[in-house]
Amino acid sequence: MPAMKRSDIKEKAIIILTAIFIAVTVFLWTQEVYEGEKFPAADSLFADSLEVTDSLQSDSLSYVADSVNYDVEKEIIQLSGNTSVTYHTSIINADTIAIDLKKEQAYTRGKSYLQDGSQNMLGENISYDLQTKWGLVISGASKFDKGYYYGTEIRKIDDDTYDVDEGVFTTCDALHPHFYIQAKELRFYRDDKFVARPVVFYVNHFPVFGFPFGTFTLKRGRQSGILVPSPGWNKTKGKYLENIAYYFAYKNHADITLALDYYELTGWELGFRSKYKQRYVHDGFFNAILQKKIEGPQISQYEWNIKNRHHHDFGNKTTFDMNLNFVSSKKVWEGSDILDERLAEKITSSMSFRRPLFNSTLYISANYVDDLENMSKDITLPSISYTLPSRPIYEIFVDEVDEIPDDAWWEDFSYSYKIKATHEGDINDSTATMWDVLYDDTLGPDTTYATGNQHNAGVKHTASLSYSYKFKGWLNLTQSVSGNEAWFDRDKNNVKFVRGMDYNSNSILSFNLYGMRALPGFYVSAIRHIITPRLSFTYRPDFSENDRFYSFGGIGVSSAVKSRRVSFSLGNKWQLKLAATSNTKERKINDFFSISSSINYDYEQDNGFSDISHSIQLKPNSIAFGLMDISTKPKGSFSQATYDLGINSWNPNEWDLGVKNWDFNLTSVLKVSGDAGYVDYFPLAKNDFATGDFFSNDSIDTDEEQTITSLEELDELDREEKSWAFTVSHIYSLNKAQYAIDDYNSSLRMSVSARITKNWAISYYNYIDLQADELVSFNFLITRDLHCWKMTFKYTKQGDYWNYQFKLFDLKLDDALKFSTSDHN
Repeated sequence: MPAMKRSDIKEKAIIILTAIFIAVTVFLWTQEVYEGEKFPAADSLFADSLEVTDSLQSDSLSYVADSVNYDVEKEIIQLSGNTSVTYHTSIINADTIAIDLKKEQAYTRGKSYLQDGSQNMLGENISYDLQTKWGLVISGASKFDKGYYYGTEIRKIDDDTYDVDEGVFTTCDALHPHFYIQAKELRFYRDDKFVARPVVFYVNHFPVFGFPFGTFTLKRGRQSGILVPSPGWNKTKGKYLENIAYYFAYKNHADITLALDYYELTGWELGFRSKYKQRYVHDGFFNAILQKKIEGPQISQYEWNIKNRHHHDFGNKTTFDMNLNFVSSKKVWEGSDILDERLAEKITSSMSFRRPLFNSTLYISANYVDDLENMSKDITLPSISYTLPSRPIYEIFVDEVDEIPDDAWWEDFSYSYKIKATHEGDINDSTATMWDVLYDDTLGPDTTYATGNQHNAGVKHTASLSYSYKFKGWLNLTQSVSGNEAWFDRDKNNVKFVRGMDYNSNSILSFNLYGMRALPGFYVSAIRHIITPRLSFTYRPDFSENDRFYSFGGIGVSSAVKSRRVSFSLGNKWQLKLAATSNTKERKINDFFSISSSINYDYEQDNGFSDISHSIQLKPNSIAFGLMDISTKPKGSFSQATYDLGINSWNPNEWDLGVKNWDFNLTSVLKVSGDAGYVDYFPLAKNDFATGDFFSNDSIDTDEEQTITSLEELDELDREEKSWAFTVSHIYSLNKAQYAIDDYNSSLRMSVSARITKNWAISYYNYIDLQADELVSFNFLITRDLHCWKMTFKYTKQGDYWNYQFKLFDLKLDDALKFSTSDHN
């Protein structure tokens, strides 16, 4: 009996020690990150835990198996049937695990699964030497960040180095991958790279092309190195090789790409692209391209483009922003895939600096506009402005609002102030030098600035004081006085450093009248009518002598004659409340219908009344009928001659009501959209890493296939959704002048998008000028999902210009594995 007890203790100690060795082996073999699945426990368990040697006292170890056998003479431990060993974060699952204590070797037989934390690996058989740490996996497979690799044999030759025979790499998660890269010899450096030779690319098990050797990085994040170029051909460029590039990553703050595109027939393009960012401090990019365009035999031309954006945050709401864009000519964008670049007529560069100052913001900016069509330029350098928006005047001498007396007459007074200084240049000479652009005034060939270069500089102050009061809680009274003072570098008579000013006063009286009508039992449950009369008086002295001053960049003063003007306007708004229905909640439509009218009278004019102006607008909500959604928004305006209303007889049919001008605009949108379901009748079988189904309770080698035997079972299959939409928008506009010559504006925009099947999708867009009966532009895009790859074809036509783009790329490695071609006229 004592002998039996010692045998039991020895057997348990050996089992524990052996399981620890296997767990350590798994920890060293595990490859890349993968979120594993939890497995159900076996039907029958044998579990135990013991306090063993001192080195294991703090370890957590458990094991599960259908049976455990120990051969005392051969010193071999055999774990059989749904075995599982857990040590810390390491898990081993296999059909059989054997430990040879004499040879210090461990073996698994059958399908084996190894996991350490979030890393995992699969294999048929595993052998491991505990002394030399040499390991061997038969029919091994593993998953890393963006793909999978397989091998007939995987040998561990170092702590982080593995040799793989007949290695296969793919990003496809199908049980039988659609594509893969195969190498007879492959060496894997954990968390670093693959090195393989020779390399053959297979599609549907058919070899497409090969290389004598290849290397693939496994490092995560941004890594410096040579990028994969894109070869192609089209009839315009001939054979070409794009993106011959080197990528350099500087820590976590910046990256730089230096790239060359070579075109057999049209030349080359050298590009420099960089991005940088330091959180909470600055971010931006700097791009530059240099092109050599071959335009004929022995004829070539160089073009360039520089773009830069920079944002810098100095803290305390102080910022600096810069956007620069300079080109040699529009030719640099010929064939660009970006529509805005191809159609660009002007390009703008700007800089701005903002800094809080005395409860407001100091703003300093510069602006440069290059008109590529007219070969002219406009520059603002600098522009400095500071604005104190309207605020109560008591803030100047009262620190706390509670200190204001209840009877203070000055409580409703407010003030505002603005100062602006600027320099502007209007450059019309296409041969202007840098000094001409910056400050030189030059007369053109016609002795005017219209064909020369003109610069102006000035400073303007604007101040206002206003009083607002609500009488009896409903009558709004406002009185204000404002003035402008401007200093100019010169006037139109070339008198230097001149000063001008203007001022005016304004009084306003207004109030709102509300009317409500409830309509119980109707869909429109309530209507609210708002009437807003407004009466104002404006006085401005005669400032006609100010016409000698220039006006530029917000620097200028009024040159109008004396005016004493009374204005009256009447606004009407109708708002609706819609009752709740079985499908919708209660809704409100603000400003469903509005009409406004206005008229002025100037005491300084012989015929003081102005024309009567009216505007009408209808803004209903869109109306839905099942899959259909309709919206329309009409609006218009017209004016009447006050002194000639056109009422010359008692016959209303002969009245023209003195209408001098009118315009009408109608925007209508029809949208039909919905979701169409389809059934995936033949779902693609996934590999074990994708499904997580590594083992079943009683069998690890038998795959059960679902058989559909009835329509009910077919209907229970998972159905996916595909969206589709058809949209038509029409814009129609007409005014009195167009009507007189039988003219109008009418345009139609139409778009269609549909997912035709699970993998095919198409979209189409066009713009039609109905008045000219012309198809202005259109484009269509065809997309094909190829499981782990994607194919797109896009065609665009606008006027005489057309282009197409074809792309085929891997979804997970779209930068490295892609094929593309394009062409344009």
